[in-house]
Amino acid sequence: MAEILIAGYYGFHNAGDEAMLAGLRRAIRELRPDVTFTAISGTASQTRNLHGIRAVSRSDLRAIWEAIGRADLVMFGGGSLLQDVTSSRSLIYYLGLATMAWLRRKPVMFCAQGIGPVTRPLGRAMVPLIVNRAALITARDPEAAETFRRLGVTRPPVTVTADAALVLGPADRETGEALLRQAGVELDRPLIGVSVRPWKPGPEPMEPRLAEALDKLAREAGARVVFIPMQQPKDVDASRAVTAHMREPAVVLNGAHTYEDLRAVIARCDLVVGLRYHSLVFAAMSGVPLVGLSYDPKNDAFLRQIGMEAAGSTERLDPAAVVAAGRRALAEAPAVRADLLRQMDRLVPLARLNAELAVELLQGR
Repeated sequence: MAEILIAGYYGFHNAGDEAMLAGLRRAIRELRPDVTFTAISGTASQTRNLHGIRAVSRSDLRAIWEAIGRADLVMFGGGSLLQDVTSSRSLIYYLGLATMAWLRRKPVMFCAQGIGPVTRPLGRAMVPLIVNRAALITARDPEAAETFRRLGVTRPPVTVTADAALVLGPADRETGEALLRQAGVELDRPLIGVSVRPWKPGPEPMEPRLAEALDKLAREAGARVVFIPMQQPKDVDASRAVTAHMREPAVVLNGAHTYEDLRAVIARCDLVVGLRYHSLVFAAMSGVPLVGLSYDPKNDAFLRQIGMEAAGSTERLDPAAVVAAGRRALAEAPAVRADLLRQMDRLVPLARLNAELAVELLQGR
């Protein structure tokens, strides 16, 4: 029997983070069925219900201290946890948890991490000071591994793996179809799924430019457009900010959908235009043709992993480039699907490597 305490951005209705937790849990238990998990969560009751594991509130430091004491391994489970682009609070919080684990002499694993940007002097000093004490570090792409190196993390060596959610594999299209019908989406035409998120305004507003591109794609393909919020309620508002500029009809999914629901909805799409990182991951997992947009280097890094590049960004978006990428993806859909699934054949074993290394660490190797 062994216990892992896992920390991440869980319990905040973010489908990508919940999928990473599910992927790690599944892969580790396939290797060690006796492992139990406790998650540090923004909403502990939600995490318990969704994943069927123990959870403690991220604000309850006494409970976290006790959970660290019980754990055989403290894991930081996927995502870009170490960054100060929004504020220094998140970075200080997670590094503080790592320090608590070190004080209790528990091994720490930074698992399938994206990292950065870390731009402030305090963060750039703290990261190597604390992360170099870890027992194991894996990065979800080569760019993240290089960022660790540039920040002065030299031990242990960073192993390049892949996003932990990839372990979940293709989603069920039939479930996605049922969910879309329940939402009033007619499925008699090709379906373009769109995932956006709040973003910092660039030199020119992105919403009308994306709306123009989606309108043209919908008209050319005779398609319906459905917005898929990956985090409630933030992405609902961001989606409506785009639809307000559209001339073609579009549906914004609303309500409580789990990460599995959203994986299934994306699997049912004929094309995904994605700004959220995990909308791109979910599409690739199910072989759905996609057009990637970028708001953060992590999007570009994942697109490179699957042999693609972003069609635009929040800083600069040319509607014609988005339309051209979408047109090409739809026209070459069978070949695109086959290529994405080949990429998954390469990346899924790397995603499973996160679990293999974690189990070796539990076994003292």
